[in-house]
Amino acid sequence: MSQYPFFLIIFMLIVSLPLVMILTSKILRFIAGYKNNTSDSIYECGEPEIETSWTKIPISYFKIALIFILFDIEIVFIFPWILSLGDSSITIYYSFITFIIILFLGWIYAYKKGYLKWEM
Repeated sequence: MSQYPFFLIIFMLIVSLPLVMILTSKILRFIAGYKNNTSDSIYECGEPEIETSWTKIPISYFKIALIFILFDIEIVFIFPWILSLGDSSITIYYSFITFIIILFLGWIYAYKKGYLKWEM
């Protein structure tokens, strides 16, 4: 019970630190009276814009990203399974083989649909 005030103090510090930093930045900018349209723009490097912000992004980028997330989550499930091999039974092996088969079928599906081809 005596740890709650300490937790509350740390929590308040964690929440207030970014707010204090933002507020300090705003106050210093107001005091200095700094107003520069170039630094307020999105492109600060001085180069003119080539395209508008409404460019079309090929869907292949999103397909590859989704497949990457799928197989990245696979590692999240495989790693704890490997760590729990000390108390293994045949059911654990069957469940893992089923999991790998489902992922392999997903990989085959993505390959057959052409999602793994990097084309523009």
